[in-house]
Amino acid sequence: MGYRTEGGAAPGNTQMEVRHLNMDAEVGIVGAGPAGARLAERLASEGVDVIMFDPKAPWEKPCGGGLTPTLLDELPELAELTDQARRIDEVRVEVSPAEGFTVPLDRPIRIVSRTALAEWQLDRAEAAGARHLRERVDHISSYAGGWKLRTGTRSWTVRFLVGADGAASLVRRVAAPRLKIELAPTRVAYPAIGGASPDTMVLKFYEGIAGYLWDFPRPDHRSVGVGVPNGTWRRPRLDGEVDEYRGSSDACACEEPPRAGAVIGTAQLAHGDYSKIAGERYALLGDAAGLADPLTGEGIQNALRSADLLADALLDGDPESYAERARRAFEREFQVSRVLRAGMFETERGVRLIERAARGRASYALVVAITNALNEHYFNPFRLALRWRRAYRRVRSEGTRPGRARSVQGSCSCGAAGGAGRECVDRPSAA
Repeated sequence: MGYRTEGGAAPGNTQMEVRHLNMDAEVGIVGAGPAGARLAERLASEGVDVIMFDPKAPWEKPCGGGLTPTLLDELPELAELTDQARRIDEVRVEVSPAEGFTVPLDRPIRIVSRTALAEWQLDRAEAAGARHLRERVDHISSYAGGWKLRTGTRSWTVRFLVGADGAASLVRRVAAPRLKIELAPTRVAYPAIGGASPDTMVLKFYEGIAGYLWDFPRPDHRSVGVGVPNGTWRRPRLDGEVDEYRGSSDACACEEPPRAGAVIGTAQLAHGDYSKIAGERYALLGDAAGLADPLTGEGIQNALRSADLLADALLDGDPESYAERARRAFEREFQVSRVLRAGMFETERGVRLIERAARGRASYALVVAITNALNEHYFNPFRLALRWRRAYRRVRSEGTRPGRARSVQGSCSCGAAGGAGRECVDRPSAA
C-alpha cells in the first residue's frame, strides 16, 4: 500500500484514491497534539486527505515543555515560538536544597507552554489543508481496506490509521495489543513565575528511583512537576513532593497553583520490537508508541521525530518501512538511556554521583558532560569523553568549588496539596 494516485502521479496532482473507495479520508489521525498535527501538516501539504480527531487540542499537557537545541536544528521553523519561550542556559542538579550545583549548558534549551506548542503546530496543519474534528473516538474497528472510527456523532472511515493519542492510546490497544510500553505517572503544578532563578531549570533526583522532580521556568509561570515509574508513588505523594519543593524555593506563592496529571509512555523496545509500532494500515507515534526517553521521560522531540519518519515513509509510498526507520533513529539512544538508568538511577549510584559532584571537580565534570549529552541527544562515547575533559579543565582553571546550596529566602509554608489554612511565614535563608 502506498500513496500513489490514479495513474501513478504524486499525491496532490489528481483526485486521491480514497475518493474512489468512498472513504472519509485517506489518513485518520487520533490525537492532534504536536506529533499528530506535525504528521497532518506534512501529509496535507503534499495533497493527502487527512482528518485529525481530538476533542481537546490544543491543550496544556502536563509536562516540562522543553525544546532541546537538536529539536530546533531538526525543525528550524520552531524558532517562530521564540517569543513565547524562555531561554535556559543552566541547570541546577540537586538531591536537596543544600546539596546540588549548577551545570552550564553548551547550547540553550527553550521552555514553552504545551498549549502554545500545540496551538502553533495545529494551526500549521490546518493551514496545510488537514481537517480537525473536535470529537473523541470511542470505538475503532478494522475491515477490508480500512478502518472505521466511531465518535459521538457518527462513524468515519479511513484507509490508514495513526495513533498519536498518548500513553493510554486507544489505537494501540486495538491495532497493536501486544505492544507493551512502560507507563510513568506525572503530577505538575503551575505556580506564578518565581523560584530559585527565572532563567535556571532545576532537576531534583531521588535515591534508587528512576524519576525526578523538575522546575522549568516559562515566560509567565513555571512548570513544577515530578515523574516516576508506575507503581512507585501514589498521587498524594507526587503532589506532596511538588509542595515540599515549592516550600523550599524562593518566592513560594501561598495560593494553590493549578495542577494536572498525565502518564508518559516510555520505551521498552528491544531489538525487533519496533515492528510492533506499525502494521497493516496503521502506525503509532510518540508516547502511543512508547517513544519517550526511558531515562529522562522527554517526549516532545521523539514525538516530532516519529511524525517526520512516518511522513517520509508514507510519502515515499513505503509505509511498512516506518518501523525500521524508527529503529534506526531511536535504538542506540534508548539503549544508552536504559544503561544509564539501570546503572545510576535505579540504584543509589546516581545520588552518590551528584553528592560527589557537589564536592569534587572530576565528578562534577562528568555530570556536566552527561547533562549536555542528554540535552543534545548525542551519546557518542568519544565525544562524551571530550566533554568531560573540557569541563574538568574549565573547573580546574576557575579554581571554584562546584557545589552550592540553593537559596531559600523568607517565603511561605505551602502545606499539603489543596489544604486549607496556609500561612505566609518569614523563613530564614539557607546558608
